[in-house]
Amino acid sequence: MPKLEPKIIQRDLDLNKLWPVYWLYGSERMKSRELLKRIRKTAIPEGESGGVGGLFGMAEETLDGAEIDASSVVEAALSPSLGGGLRLIVVRDAHAMKNPEQIAELFGEPKTKENLASVCVFLSKDFDQRKKISKLLLEKAAVVPCDDVPENERESWIQYLAKRRGINLEAQLAVQLTSLDPWSLDIIDQELEKFTLDPDQSGETFLGGLAAGTGSDVFLDAFFSRDLKRTLRTVENFADQLDEALPLLGLFAWNVRHLALVLADQKAGTRVVKINPYAVYPQSMVLNPNRGI
Repeated sequence: MPKLEPKIIQRDLDLNKLWPVYWLYGSERMKSRELLKRIRKTAIPEGESGGVGGLFGMAEETLDGAEIDASSVVEAALSPSLGGGLRLIVVRDAHAMKNPEQIAELFGEPKTKENLASVCVFLSKDFDQRKKISKLLLEKAAVVPCDDVPENERESWIQYLAKRRGINLEAQLAVQLTSLDPWSLDIIDQELEKFTLDPDQSGETFLGGLAAGTGSDVFLDAFFSRDLKRTLRTVENFADQLDEALPLLGLFAWNVRHLALVLADQKAGTRVVKINPYAVYPQSMVLNPNRGI
């Protein structure tokens, strides 16, 4: 069985079907966290005995894979719930678990929760296909990659997170968020939270957080967003600091020179100019004559 996309898992959950074993792996923690929430909601609905808000949460148990042997997971999964009903076992750092082959005893096809005694969710940083357990997982369990969001999908994810927070995010700000480095859904959600704390949407809290905290970085964000008011407002923060102002002037001089050469190429129908791939800002933002600076 191939690896399953989160949307396929969600489809099964909508049909009230659960896999006995889930293996969620990858560096995008928000994806695995959200998927775990949905699995939990289906396995132990709020208000049920032992469920969320139930009898001390006895139907759910969390284990640390770095500290246990797989036999502990099997034992926990096969133990009856003190509150009755389905048991949910969550294993963090599952990649560090000893003797993982032992969890094969828990494998099975997806069923309704009434026909299951337990559901085990393993959270791992990776999925090493060289290991024997990996082949078994692919054959008998739900293996779900929670990989980094591709660059071409970032904007749609940003708009989704903004909508979830009730924010009507302008396309211009969404584009700025796509260029954040480092980039993850958790970081984007944190920036959107800052945005909600800026009632006037002046950008000082939100967009300032996108930069490394230096005045010139905030200035560049405003400049390439063509936000004249914010650009002028941030100049005074670094204008008297030569270690920031001089490199910035050099950056502008480099961009203006290349823009002039690109325009000359376009007019002459030549391709003399070769854009350095390590430019600080992408060509589409800096050197596109149709967009302007």
